[in-house]
Amino acid sequence: GKIEGPIKGKWLHGGMIKFFENRKKGLEVGDSHIKETDGFCCSLPVVVKYAGNSGLMEKVLKVTQTQSTWPVAVSHALVASKIVECFIKNDETPIQSAKEAIKEEQPQIYKELEMIESLETTPHVQAVGYVFGRPCYNPGSFMGAIHAVQTSTNFEEAVRKTIKAGGCNCSRSFFIGAMMGAKVGIKGLPRSWIEKTTHAEDVLKTAMEMI
Repeated sequence: GKIEGPIKGKWLHGGMIKFFENRKKGLEVGDSHIKETDGFCCSLPVVVKYAGNSGLMEKVLKVTQTQSTWPVAVSHALVASKIVECFIKNDETPIQSAKEAIKEEQPQIYKELEMIESLETTPHVQAVGYVFGRPCYNPGSFMGAIHAVQTSTNFEEAVRKTIKAGGCNCSRSFFIGAMMGAKVGIKGLPRSWIEKTTHAEDVLKTAMEMI
């Protein structure tokens, strides 16, 4: 039958579960088999706080690896963080600027960004379903999020289209939210969405205190 209201948690990502398991063993790193974007998600507050700081990527790396040490997850977390940093710094072409900045160190991800640009006229649902893939794993999640942003004019449009694309839309949406949120600020977020968010005032207060 229909589920009424939210299901009582608590909920933990796979990367966080593995982190706690490793902590009990005296380890401070995540699992090499975690392929999701949990590490990048945990790194976002660090990106917001230290954007423009020369030591940002070292901090992102340290946080990311508490969730996963899988090379693909780590490399995409670093590049995604660079992209969000460019948005925070009000770069006129943030994704393009980040792409050029990582060209030498991350040639494979550079190619992925080139592919996303080549699919700009492809409907998002089709791009996610037939090209990038719907699972939480990178590079598909990373590419899907960027495609949504590059083919949208506002926060709501980008999030709605990636929800319609299905699959692990949460992993794409938080990256989309970080990019578009940095671009448009709180005034660009749908007020009705904020009002429906549990503890929205506390979240906003914490976010403002962080910066």
